[in-house]
Amino acid sequence: MKKVFLILLVLVFAACGKKKDEGLGLDYKWDDVVKGSKGTKVNIYMWGGSTEVNKFMDNIIAKNLKEENDIYLNRVPITDIKDTVNKLIVEKQAGKKDGSVDVIWINGENFKLLKESGVLWGDFVKNLPAKEKVKDATLVSDFGESVDGLEAPWGEAQFNFIYHSSQGEVPFRGYEGLKNYVEANPGVFTYPSIPDFTGSAFVRNMVIDILGEERAQEMSSEEFREALEDVWSYLNEIKPYLWRNGETYPESQGKLDTLYRNGEVEVTMGYTINKVASKIATGEFTEDSKSFLLDRGTLFNNHYLSIPANSKNKAGAVYVVNYLLSEEAQLAKQDPQNWGDSTILDMNKLSSEDREAFERVGQSDAIPSLEEMGQKRVRELSPEKLEIIEEGWMEYVGKN
Repeated sequence: MKKVFLILLVLVFAACGKKKDEGLGLDYKWDDVVKGSKGTKVNIYMWGGSTEVNKFMDNIIAKNLKEENDIYLNRVPITDIKDTVNKLIVEKQAGKKDGSVDVIWINGENFKLLKESGVLWGDFVKNLPAKEKVKDATLVSDFGESVDGLEAPWGEAQFNFIYHSSQGEVPFRGYEGLKNYVEANPGVFTYPSIPDFTGSAFVRNMVIDILGEERAQEMSSEEFREALEDVWSYLNEIKPYLWRNGETYPESQGKLDTLYRNGEVEVTMGYTINKVASKIATGEFTEDSKSFLLDRGTLFNNHYLSIPANSKNKAGAVYVVNYLLSEEAQLAKQDPQNWGDSTILDMNKLSSEDREAFERVGQSDAIPSLEEMGQKRVRELSPEKLEIIEEGWMEYVGKN
């Protein structure tokens, strides 16, 4: 009996002394990713306000990952990405090592905040097999902030407006035209309230349209705050002519789309350039719906996927991110029947067969030509200026 006890004691000490498995390192080999991710659960935290995006992730991406490597993709829908950003920062401050977020969908100011807070894992992108086929520019900066391999590009976005083409010409091509339009047609236009991402993007577009891109980009923060007084005056001038006299705003892009679909407003908007084709394909928008850009241009950016340092399943996270960048997943994402989001893959790095497939799925009479979109791309402002805009709108427009 004493001998058995000693053997058990030795086994216990041996187990305690065994080096703990630290999981996947940043210098991972792909075979380790495949083996380590097989049969695991990956929690991806992402904005859940789009029915199309949610269905795409649940019905196509999750299904493919399950079949390909027995991965269970758990999409965690969130209303405000800032809540998840704050959650990760608090977890880091508390020293929590087993976080619940494996992959997070971010860009711009939220990426900058997570980067500065030291919350992100590290340069996991350098060893991603799919990285070799993405556009080089997407790996450099995000809203002017150096990416440093801390996030992987997932899609391209260019802000656009949607209207009923059967009712006449494009309703406006800039801030002056918008003012004339709402005064002549009271109640048929509005935009989502900040902090909604689409509402923020609309206001940023007005800022750049009124101030001019170069001027807005080059100003100091103090100069920028002062110049924004003209923007707040403009938005307050058109306010009485908006839907419901500007006394309230739809709280999200989805709510605005519903107003457009029901005929309560005549214009909607968003960052997905193929959104109009997608909505027509599903029968949500009428076939006369078309998207248009402002003459001085509309905001263009990339959105990204990142992995927190305290992710419990880094192998699974890396596998999922790499799959989302693959030709198969990117082609499915660009299809208007699914999402309609533009790809971050470089067509010159693809096979002729894949390139032709992307060209076919990206064509639609309902969207501007690739040439027009390229000519009318406007750079995003810095995260600091974005914050100034959002705070200013809340104080000078939203509360009035």
